Amino acid sequence: MNKCLVFMCGIVMMSCVAMADETTCAGGAGTVITGKKGHKYCLSNNTMNWWNAVSWCDGQNRRLLSLDDCGCDALTSCNGVCADVYNTGINNTWTMTPYSQTIAYWLHNGGLIVGNANGGRGGSGLAMALCY
Repeated sequence: MNKCLVFMCGIVMMSCVAMADETTCAGGAGTVITGKKGHKYCLSNNTMNWWNAVSWCDGQNRRLLSLDDCGCDALTSCNGVCADVYNTGINNTWTMTPYSQTIAYWLHNGGLIVGNANGGRGGSGLAMALCY
């Protein structure tokens, strides 16, 4: 009887884990965003500078989103929109792609790509991390 009960509890627990809908990441410090192609990104819950965003993603064995991930080539092939995350609720997130030596591209207003990254990579600008 005890073996049967333990076995049944194990099956129920594994079923719950397999059916769980993952909505948080980074130990609860981030939110899972599902792109239109099904890729799951991790969006930080807090703003940070560019260097901290790179480190935050690295700490999860991920990397900061790049424009290549959006299917863009210096804004020409995507018309200024990161299509996979467009209208998914993201706002003001860093990208890995440099705009200049001191400024990185960032996503604004649901996935629009902007060149002026809120103070630049070396400045005091703050945005959320979007990890690929």
